[in-house]
Amino acid sequence: MPYIKPFRGVVYNKKKVGNLSKVVSPPYDIIPKEMQEELYRAHPNNFVRLELGKIEPSDNVADNRYTRAKKFMDEWLKDNILTKDDKESIYIYSQKYKTDGKTIDRIGFIALMSLEEGKKKVLPHENTLMAPKVDRLDLMRSINANLSPIYVLYDDKSHAILKILKKVCSQKNPYIDIMIEGIRNRAWRIDSPVAIKRIQKVMRGANTFIADGHHRFEVTRMYSRELEGKDVPQALKESSRHAMVYFVESKEDMLTVLPAHRLPKDIGGLKKDEMLGRLEKFFTIEKAPSLNAMMSKLGKLNKAHVFGAYFGHGQFYILKLKSMRPVENAIKDKPGDWKKLDVAILHLFIFQHVLGIRDEDDNVEFVKSPAETAKFVDRGDFKAAFFLNPTRVDQIKRIAKLGEKMPRKATYFYPKPLSGIVVNKF
Repeated sequence: MPYIKPFRGVVYNKKKVGNLSKVVSPPYDIIPKEMQEELYRAHPNNFVRLELGKIEPSDNVADNRYTRAKKFMDEWLKDNILTKDDKESIYIYSQKYKTDGKTIDRIGFIALMSLEEGKKKVLPHENTLMAPKVDRLDLMRSINANLSPIYVLYDDKSHAILKILKKVCSQKNPYIDIMIEGIRNRAWRIDSPVAIKRIQKVMRGANTFIADGHHRFEVTRMYSRELEGKDVPQALKESSRHAMVYFVESKEDMLTVLPAHRLPKDIGGLKKDEMLGRLEKFFTIEKAPSLNAMMSKLGKLNKAHVFGAYFGHGQFYILKLKSMRPVENAIKDKPGDWKKLDVAILHLFIFQHVLGIRDEDDNVEFVKSPAETAKFVDRGDFKAAFFLNPTRVDQIKRIAKLGEKMPRKATYFYPKPLSGIVVNKF
């Protein structure tokens, strides 16, 4: 059985839906309520109706967001709004965007990955939560499909696969070419058996790491195991043994990893001066004149253990760890590389050990935008905010190889692959 293989993807019929930018959506885990409403209004066939349908007050066992997703899927296939490709293909997916004054074109490919092989070969790096898994499993049971891909990094020092992908992109027109929030999204099909076999050969020996989609990976395995014990068609069982994956080479210059900044809700009545007093035992503390100045200094010190802190009233601080020894003493039963992660130091050392702040999910908000993070404090919603540098790709790979998992929200790979580029219908 090949580790990866092509498939007959389900894609939108442009003749039926018109502007494809109106029907695709972000993945479910970054769609807040307001965006969900906007996507519903954008187009009657917007993918959000499958990916993250509305919850209605009248929902019951027979009529809910999952049964409605199945109804939409069945109707859209029947009406040729969604169509299944005639040929088995691997799908090239490119996202071109600007960040920090640089233009990045992240080119990867979407294929099916054997769950049995993936269990042994694909290394996770982040912990998962039960509630999202229950939600995604209920949806998969109803709709029998991978709606959005798992995002996996692979090592390929010779860049052999990237050369194949770029050659196809230069010779064929994309079937999708849309701009969404300043990001150009394009997709092509590879149906050449020769090119597919070359990609499969490289992937057989490649190290692979989950960048995003840990919940989707685990849920697809749970779904596949469920079907094994059920009286369902053998074809459904066999197709469920593969998951749809977006593979991207782990080239630093083709990847953007963003941090999620932290807002603790309950800080136990601590005042600003008390927090700074506790922190200065372990950190050198420097004032920053503005949010931008603080974030710029953090970026310049990205290989040191440095954090930002904000307590309101325009008072920003830079915290630089004096020594790793107190951290190593405070964090037990973890390898050295894990203890050196900024997210680990922030949660287990700063929050728990130094400040005595609860670290449970219900006590910490995660926000990607530094400006939005500071705004929450200015509005009085939170008393303190903590900022950190992004986790580096080499750190992610080291932790995964150790068999360890990072604290939650340790990485945010930007941009997220859109949902609706291609669907794997079991």
